[in-house]
Amino acid sequence: MPHRLDPSHPAPLARRLRLQQLAIFVQVVESGSVLAACGALAMTQPAVSKSIQDLEDQVGARLFERSKAGMRLTEAGAVFESHARLMLSQLRYLSEDLNALETGASGQLVVGTLIAASATLLPQALGLLRQRAPGVGVTVKVGSNSTLFPQLLKGEVDIVLGMLPDEAALAPQPGGSLLRHVPLFGEGLDVVLSARHPLAAQDSIGAEQLGGLEWILPTRESANYPAVQKFFRKRRLKLPDQPIESVSILTNLELIVQWNMAAMMPRSAARRFEQLGLVKTLAFAELEQVTRVGYTVRADRERSALVQNFIRALQDASGPAG
Repeated sequence: MPHRLDPSHPAPLARRLRLQQLAIFVQVVESGSVLAACGALAMTQPAVSKSIQDLEDQVGARLFERSKAGMRLTEAGAVFESHARLMLSQLRYLSEDLNALETGASGQLVVGTLIAASATLLPQALGLLRQRAPGVGVTVKVGSNSTLFPQLLKGEVDIVLGMLPDEAALAPQPGGSLLRHVPLFGEGLDVVLSARHPLAAQDSIGAEQLGGLEWILPTRESANYPAVQKFFRKRRLKLPDQPIESVSILTNLELIVQWNMAAMMPRSAARRFEQLGLVKTLAFAELEQVTRVGYTVRADRERSALVQNFIRALQDASGPAG
């Protein structure tokens, strides 16, 4: 059994832990078993198993429950995981900061985004960043704020781009917040039809015609959903009984173009698709400014030079309105 360390004397643990052990531990968690982790780590199974056993001895607690189905974190293992990931992410930040000091344009940037909220802004900003710092590698992770914000706090994502939380969520919270939200511009919605839709030739569409369309709506947890509800209520229209609920830009575009469905789409993306001749957009006053698009960073650490370079690219890409 692992021995128990004296919590009042953390120095022995700090001296004995090795960064490689943390990396092996995290890989086993992600792979679900020692055997699966071996391939990713290019290590033998005995070497990985010994590293995990040594780590448990040093920590003084069992980190995994072993079974034929694989490795499952214990309660202590879950606590250790969050700290291990944070320490590894801080090491990556250190490497990026040192590289940035030396070259000013290197390192690896991890951007989290909800593509529906940044369909045009993100590509423009990445293009500017690539132009200014061709040595920077970029990874884009797609997800919702509820998924990406925890990853940001763990250090797995450097910055999150997309729709910001509403005003109430942006207000200062007691004790402060670990996240800092920075608006760039207001974003509206357009009603979008296929360019070949029978109604696309009309300059305006009446309430009865809107009610007869097959609709794609934002998901109910989306920041845009309240605006959609208001839009239908104002025209005394019942919300569609069986809409397709989706915030996937590519899925929605295919349904619009191939199946003549109607959608509520973020204006920046809708206007871009209209320029390409794929859709017809219809603007409505109450959909002019529905949400705010911006970026979110951790408030408890200095932004690396690499993240600052990307923020400047975001500001330039968002234009005077940002």
